[in-house]
Amino acid sequence: MLHWGLAIPFVLLYVSALLLVVTWAGPRPFHQWIGWIHRGAGVCLIVFPPLALLLGFRQWRTHLDNMREGWVWSRDDFRWLVLCPRAAVDRRIQLPEQGKFNAAEKLNFIMVQATYPLYIATGIWIWMPGVGFLAWVGHLTIAVLGLPLVLGHVYMATVNPSTRIGLQGMVTGWVDREWAKHHYRRWYRRRFEVSKPVPTPVSVEPLLGQAAMVHCASCGQASAFGTWEQLMHRVFQIEPIFCPKCDAEILIVKAEADPAVVNAILEHIESGRVHEPFHEQLTCPV
Repeated sequence: MLHWGLAIPFVLLYVSALLLVVTWAGPRPFHQWIGWIHRGAGVCLIVFPPLALLLGFRQWRTHLDNMREGWVWSRDDFRWLVLCPRAAVDRRIQLPEQGKFNAAEKLNFIMVQATYPLYIATGIWIWMPGVGFLAWVGHLTIAVLGLPLVLGHVYMATVNPSTRIGLQGMVTGWVDREWAKHHYRRWYRRRFEVSKPVPTPVSVEPLLGQAAMVHCASCGQASAFGTWEQLMHRVFQIEPIFCPKCDAEILIVKAEADPAVVNAILEHIESGRVHEPFHEQLTCPV
């Protein structure tokens, strides 16, 4: 709504202004009708954008973020402006990644924000008696300076095949995912490619210093065998482990770094239940 509240009056104002210049020496009634169309479009330019903001007041954060994004420039934005003309004729030119707005859109955004109050002020000033000519000069100067950006914006939105796809976003609110990914790569990655958080590595050494309780499969006795570090040294060195009660050898099912067993041991140690035996299949039942 905000886009069309600005775009439609802008187009009508530029077209009617051109007709006013062309018909300056033409029939006065026709010239006057064009003048009233121009004034009516000027009133729409004053009324429509604030009305769109009022109707969408719940999205005020989005509007503020867009304003901030439009005025923040990076090195990639300047590189994009320099390379864009070459990229238009040479597909081998790789443009820098862009955020929610590319550099050309930011220029257009800045132009609209900077000239919007000036258009209104000089346009109303023209209606004032005695100062119409000076206001007309200022009004015309602003329009001429903004004309290249307006024409470029209209061309990219309606004629250029690689960018006019985005026009549907101004109508439906949705654009093609691959198109958005290609033209606004940095914004797309931050918004839609949520990276999985990297798990914080667990410090194993302090945990290995805790007491290791082992369950004897022969008599069911739970006994402490020093620390987990000492127990693992005995296991991997193929050193026999005997139950202190029945002297039966406690056999290890497998002495390899099975991720499931390792995770189970770590969870058991982290739980703080060092006084309880570890019940995973570290023993071979008789």
